[in-house]
Amino acid sequence: MSRMQRSTIDAASLTCPVETAYLGPSEYGSQHQDQAPVLLLHGFDSSSLEFRRLLPLLERRLEAWAVDLVGWGFSDSGAASQSNMKLGPKQKRDHLYAFWKEKIKRPMIVVGTSLGGAIAMDFALEYPEAVKKLVLVDAQGFIDGLGPWRVAPKFLINLLVQVLKSTAIRKYAGDLAYKDKALATDDALLIGRLHTYLSGWAEANIAFIQSGGYSLSKRIPLVQQECLVVWGRNDKILKPEYAEQFSQVLPKSKLVWVENCGHCPHLEQPQALADCIVDFALTAKALQVPSSY
Repeated sequence: MSRMQRSTIDAASLTCPVETAYLGPSEYGSQHQDQAPVLLLHGFDSSSLEFRRLLPLLERRLEAWAVDLVGWGFSDSGAASQSNMKLGPKQKRDHLYAFWKEKIKRPMIVVGTSLGGAIAMDFALEYPEAVKKLVLVDAQGFIDGLGPWRVAPKFLINLLVQVLKSTAIRKYAGDLAYKDKALATDDALLIGRLHTYLSGWAEANIAFIQSGGYSLSKRIPLVQQECLVVWGRNDKILKPEYAEQFSQVLPKSKLVWVENCGHCPHLEQPQALADCIVDFALTAKALQVPSSY
């Protein structure tokens, strides 16, 4: 992850350029230019560091990218110096499209984890020319919006954001995310909180909450790309019933279970997830992969 770099990206709905943090292909990337590139999208208030175990396994076999979405991770949205900046789904979608046009430039396989799955579907619906296939990993999609927080006073949203930053909440979320609790280490906690110390972190999250978040449940059946739904069998954050629901409503989908795994297969069972993604990416016949790993 020492390869993380920044590039200035201009997006249509954003009022200033975004210093965009991303991980580009390794030295092996040039060997895979005849294949669709893979882009990894992190979840809510996270960063590409959550792919620290998955990306090295992918990039020897595929051209692999990861990007920090505007308002999250190590991408600088400029929110610290701009009051009332909008950083909702539209801005994240436009930022991702501008990044794709600038860096990747050809149809890709988008892998979205948790809320990153909703972001991936939203992007595929708006910009189908950019997305060849989707991989949804323990994905959010059927829980619409952010409830009453959208209309809450700003001072209350600010209090919520500060609570989300706290060590106690982050530790609780980490414990909940894994089946193997030994993986919820102090180092994992520090990595997960690192981006929260950047200037503009609180303002960017307040802006996202005020946007109302993602509401995709009625649009999920409209996704036309082939979709691989991957789910940790022991997920305690997004219940496994959602996996079955995705496989029922997505018109071109395959469900794969990852055994002995919670909400984060990319951290808890990275080899199984990498094998799953590579099989899906390289197979000539759509969705011909095992049903469990």
